[in-house]
Amino acid sequence: MNLTLEDLRREGHATIIHMRLPEKIEADRCTLRGLREPSFDMAEKLYAKVNASRDRLCKWLPWVDTIRSVEDEYTRYLVEWCRAHWSAGIGFAYAIVLKGTEQVLGCIDIFNISWEDKSGEIGYWLGDDAVGCGYMQEAVQALEAEAFAAGLHRIVIKNDVNNLRSIHVAKRCGYVLEQILHKGAWNGYLRDTAVWIKAKGAAGRLRISRR
Repeated sequence: MNLTLEDLRREGHATIIHMRLPEKIEADRCTLRGLREPSFDMAEKLYAKVNASRDRLCKWLPWVDTIRSVEDEYTRYLVEWCRAHWSAGIGFAYAIVLKGTEQVLGCIDIFNISWEDKSGEIGYWLGDDAVGCGYMQEAVQALEAEAFAAGLHRIVIKNDVNNLRSIHVAKRCGYVLEQILHKGAWNGYLRDTAVWIKAKGAAGRLRISRR
């Protein structure tokens, strides 16, 4: 069933930010294509990438086990999450596509957007054939630039403390470790979660919490 604005409010989004981001964002070697309108063709491409990379992705992303078909990708992700959150202005998901091709490398999104705090959280993943090439660093920097320009002042990246590739992305993009949430996430068992932050215009001057 499609989520409505009222459904999102009941989930805790009492104040809708109505932030707007472009449907296409250009990075150096890749393009971020907004997933505002569901497409079965895109669902097929995303599912193929997830399925081919399932063994690695499921170690870090609990939602991977819920996507078992193209129909799951289309309905649960593109329709129920991407379209609903984009329409409400509280979450913006993008496919990362290699420039000059139709090759999907992975996804990146910004969500948990709070207008009161002017903050949001970036999440991301790449297929096995695209890791280690610097694509995600480009994608994060391109998306965060648009988010800061749209009015956010603080962006968060969270990852499992053992997910070294994700941690390296945060570091290379200038995010600062704010804290470790001990037993802060469930993915088969309770895991420690690293919280990285970047503040608009102050990324190099943030204090690091040692909690």
